[in-house]
This record gives sequence, C-alpha cells and structure tokens, in this order.
Amino acid sequence: MKTKFLIVGVCILIIALIFFVVTIRMKNYIDTSFATEVSLKYYYIDKEIDKVITDENDIRIIKENLKGVSYSDNPSCGFSLDISIKFSDGEKSITVCPACDSCSKARVEGSRRYIDIKDRKALEDVLEKYGMTFPCV
Repeated sequence: MKTKFLIVGVCILIIALIFFVVTIRMKNYIDTSFATEVSLKYYYIDKEIDKVITDENDIRIIKENLKGVSYSDNPSCGFSLDISIKFSDGEKSITVCPACDSCSKARVEGSRRYIDIKDRKALEDVLEKYGMTFPCV
C-alpha cells in the first residue's frame, strides 16, 4: 500500500516538474528562428536607419546572438526602442534592443525582460555594416 502511494506521488511530482520546466522555458525563451525577416532600426543623433537585412550569413549571426532564456532584471545599461532589431515572420514579431553602451545585455521589446548577447563583438561587427555604431549613449 505504501509502495503504491510512493509510486503515484513520485509520478505526480515528475509530471509537475516537467510541466513547470516546459512552461517556464516556453514563456521565457526568446526564439529568433521563426523569423523570415530581420530589420534594423537606428535613430541616433543625425542617423536614421531602417534596414531589412537580406544577407543570410548576417541574419544567422544576428539570430544566434539574440536568442536565449530571458530573465527579469534592472541593469544599468542604456536601452532604446530607437536602437533595435526586429524579428518577424509576417504574423508574429519580437523586437530586441541591444544595450547602447555595449554591455552584453539586450532588452526584450519595452519590457523588463533581458537576454544575454552571446557574442557582442560578432553582433556589432554585423550591425556596423549597416551603419549602427556602439556605444550610442
């Protein structure tokens, strides 16, 4: 009798844990792979850049560096929706704002959610091709 309760309890615990992990991961994971279009926005001082990226290698580098699990934080880095990268598939979109001061964080849209940029230098190298320069504070 105790064995049955123990087995049922363990099964319930495992199912609850799997559900919790999957729910958290789905909610907080910033997935850029869905995007068929990547566009840049850079409105800073006298520059106004609105550019759709067409180079497949550049798109790959941007997507790889701006995906991951987001987290709640309050970093001292500067962020602006005027300096952003938008991932879209025509129906769904997500905007990520890399830190203007070159720290390794990016803000997810206008929220208090952030992701870590995997390779800030690689990302900046691509963005500089399109006229985006950092720091821009």
